This record gives sequence, C-alpha cells and structure tokens, in this order.
Amino acid sequence: MSWQEIDLKDVSTAVELLPAGTYNFELSPGAKYDERGSIRASATVNGSGEFTGKRVFFSFPDPTSISSKGKPNTWSAVALKRFEQALGIDINGGEDPVAYLNRVAGTHFQTSVSVTPATEQYPAGIQVSLFNFRPSA
Repeated sequence: MSWQEIDLKDVSTAVELLPAGTYNFELSPGAKYDERGSIRASATVNGSGEFTGKRVFFSFPDPTSISSKGKPNTWSAVALKRFEQALGIDINGGEDPVAYLNRVAGTHFQTSVSVTPATEQYPAGIQVSLFNFRPSA
C-alpha cells in the first residue's frame, strides 16, 4: 500500500485506549533522553489477546529536576531502580540508564495502567504505573 492509495478523509484519528488493568509487557528498543533530560521508553503488551502488540509510552523525569508543582523528582530514580529489579537484569557499573534500557530491550515485565480522562486541552490517555513494576507472570 502506498500514500497514493490512502484517502485521508477515511482515516480516523480516534485512538483506541488500552483499558485500565494489569498487563504483561515487553520493553521496546529506542529508549532515549528528551530535551528536559527525562528518559522516554516504550513497551508493547505481550500475550493479552486483542491488546497484544498495543504500545504504551512512559518516562522517568530527570531526578535532579523540579516538578511543575515545585517538588523534586527524586522519586524517579527509585522508580527506575524498581524497574531494573522487575526486569531481573542488573545495570552495569557506570552504564548510562538509556544504554541499559536499550540493552535489555525485549525483556518482559508486568505493571498496571490507568486511563486519564480527557480535558479541554488534552484527549484521554493512559498512564503507566511507575511504582508497580513486577517481573512478568
């Protein structure tokens, strides 16, 4: 199929959200830092029927940064450490966290997601629980 065969009038922008719940995921390659120093990562649902392959995105803010509410984001380092423990593969001494996440891509883990309601500014979305990482069941 090529772009010449696509009629954009027929393309829906509605996004089918992953329902709230607990899922098994596979960490995807491509983790990177964003312009604010946050680590951006993604994973796909693994083995949950119709949702298999559905991608979720999550991020770990720079732990030295301050949140929009004026609080330090030190919790982020704890969340990333819990993620490492759930993946079951240790980070090497001196290894950059993004390099680590890309090295262990393909590893399975479990966590829950919740649905964030739509607002006037943003459409509904999903939020990955960064403190609920567990080894994959």
